[in-house]
Amino acid sequence: MSSPSGSSLPSSLKPNDPSATRIFLRGLAITLPPIVTLFILFWILHGINDFIVQPISWAVRSCIAQAVVQQQTRPSSELVKPDGLPSLPFRERQYLVSNEHRKVLLGELKQATPETREDTTKSVREKLMRVAFVQFDSLAVPYTDYAEVYDLLGPLKMPKTATGVYMELATTRNFQPWFHFTAIAIVICIVAVYSVGRIVTHRLGAWFILRVGSFVTGVPLVGAIYTSVKHVTDFFLAEKDPKYRRVVAIEYPRPGIWTLAFVTGDGMSECVQVAGEPLVNVLIPSAPVPFAGYTMNVKQSELLDLDMSLDQAIQYVMSCGVIVPQPAVGATANAKNGVTEPPTLPGQSAQPAF
Repeated sequence: MSSPSGSSLPSSLKPNDPSATRIFLRGLAITLPPIVTLFILFWILHGINDFIVQPISWAVRSCIAQAVVQQQTRPSSELVKPDGLPSLPFRERQYLVSNEHRKVLLGELKQATPETREDTTKSVREKLMRVAFVQFDSLAVPYTDYAEVYDLLGPLKMPKTATGVYMELATTRNFQPWFHFTAIAIVICIVAVYSVGRIVTHRLGAWFILRVGSFVTGVPLVGAIYTSVKHVTDFFLAEKDPKYRRVVAIEYPRPGIWTLAFVTGDGMSECVQVAGEPLVNVLIPSAPVPFAGYTMNVKQSELLDLDMSLDQAIQYVMSCGVIVPQPAVGATANAKNGVTEPPTLPGQSAQPAF
């Protein structure tokens, strides 16, 4: 039956128009890459902040606090309780004062008349804030410093030691805002890593690092973890023999299925004797985290060497095989008028998503 004259299908139902699902998938294809990229960057930065920046910041604050504590605090044994003196904010009468100041302030209160007692008490309280101390174990912190930290952190996060009080003050007084302190910690970290690299280039520095490494490897459990981590980092960062920085492919888990792998060293001698031919150790990465793979011994004759750098291989694994490095010869095929076009990913259209 033909449709009534003058009627037409809605534009949303026309066969040539994309469906709502396809439009949604196009939008997802555009929005997911930046979201995932930001998530990965945030995860990396969060780890750097927790394990590098924060420990360095704590060390710097602790050094500053230790230097200030010796100058600002007084032994609690040299101070007395404020019997007869007014209370102070945050502490009531739980504070200490020197015996000299206590006598002077008590004298002022005794000389006050009923008409001037309120004003005298207020004046004595203001003076007390400048000369009173708050006890932390054997040391006493000036009340003004204590009140500043208390007002900033509140009673639940208040430090329990005098050093903790001045660690907080080191941030608020000397490195305001916190970003400045974090930037200094990052600069210190970069300078420290660069300095270690410079030291290792000299014979004495290399000998010292070797001795420290030998000491660490001798510690039970810690030495095993340190040795394993050092070998992995040396594989990716140190200057090694090129034959141990190869990217290969092996038939795994069965013939006909090729898996990417990194050559990490020579195979175990016992296995070589049984196999009757050279073996190599390979690291088979696990997508999308290349360093979460596993190791196996493979015959040298069963390796397929790939024209691929370590960086390209890691990118291939992290992208779950979406980004396949192109041979160097093919890079010139896309050149037009002297300008090289970016390569197209497998399955990716040259046209925009919408």
